[in-house]
Amino acid sequence: MIKIKRTLWLPIIIWLSLFLFTFNIANYFQSAAYAAINAAYETIVNVITYYFTALYLFPRYYKSGRAFFWISLFSVATLSLLFYFIDIYTIPNIERPNTNRPPEIFHFLRYFFNLGFVFFVATSLSLMEQTNKLRESGKILTKEKLETELKLLKAQINPHFIFNALNNIYSLTYMQSKNAPESVLKLSDMLRYVFYDCSKDRVPISAEIQYIENFSAFQQMKSDFTQHIKMETALNYSNIEIAPMLFIPFIENAFKYSRIEESEEAFVHIFIKNKANKLHFSIANNISNIKPTSGSGMGINNVKHRLNIIYPNRYDLSIDESENIFKVDLKLDV
Repeated sequence: MIKIKRTLWLPIIIWLSLFLFTFNIANYFQSAAYAAINAAYETIVNVITYYFTALYLFPRYYKSGRAFFWISLFSVATLSLLFYFIDIYTIPNIERPNTNRPPEIFHFLRYFFNLGFVFFVATSLSLMEQTNKLRESGKILTKEKLETELKLLKAQINPHFIFNALNNIYSLTYMQSKNAPESVLKLSDMLRYVFYDCSKDRVPISAEIQYIENFSAFQQMKSDFTQHIKMETALNYSNIEIAPMLFIPFIENAFKYSRIEESEEAFVHIFIKNKANKLHFSIANNISNIKPTSGSGMGINNVKHRLNIIYPNRYDLSIDESENIFKVDLKLDV
């Protein structure tokens, strides 16, 4: 079956409908033969005016401001005069009934206002099409900008993670910890996740949790005592995916500011659960009296920026500090 594009059959239907409409009106007062000739001529005149405006006049002059109005007015007047003379000197020779006709100026004005209306319709539709194209172009540019920005944000994660990991390994080797070799293996697993899995736009929540568990075990190696690290999950892993490394900056900050590797009273509690398409992440930690060296704050700012891009109007983030306890709650529509 041959398929005809809408852009082809729709104009044909419109112009054919116009021809039939004009023919029916003319045939009420005149013979069928003259009505058909008159309707065909009127339709051809409108078609020429419409496509002259849409394909030439509008694309070429619409950006010229006020000049477009005067050029359009001159064009409509010229076409009206041309088609008026063709009508007067051609159609009367082809069976025009002998009826009383209005003054010639009214005949010209009929063409002028008719073609002015066709010009208005063609300009309006062309302007709508131009606006839609600009809107689509704007959407594409906005999307490309967000994608580029997101790639830059993701690119910041890797060196940030590596610097932290190397600092941790340095601490273990400096203290001649027996856990240093195992920490390198843990680091290898974490690097595999960061460089391979995190290159995707989404990762299974189970992979993110596995990374968090490795990260927590990596941190535990820095202490001889058992750190108070608690992680609870209540998830259905089958269909939950999130943006990678979304929780990690909050977790890094919790370990950093609690100084959990130095104090047996310090704690970090992580809780992840979901209900339907709602994912809830929360983390709480004590705040040590001994403040660590201030960082750049890139991690948290990075997360906020990524949330605004990936989950616009689909997340709720609250950060609270009270009674030496720092808590982060993040709720996502996934």
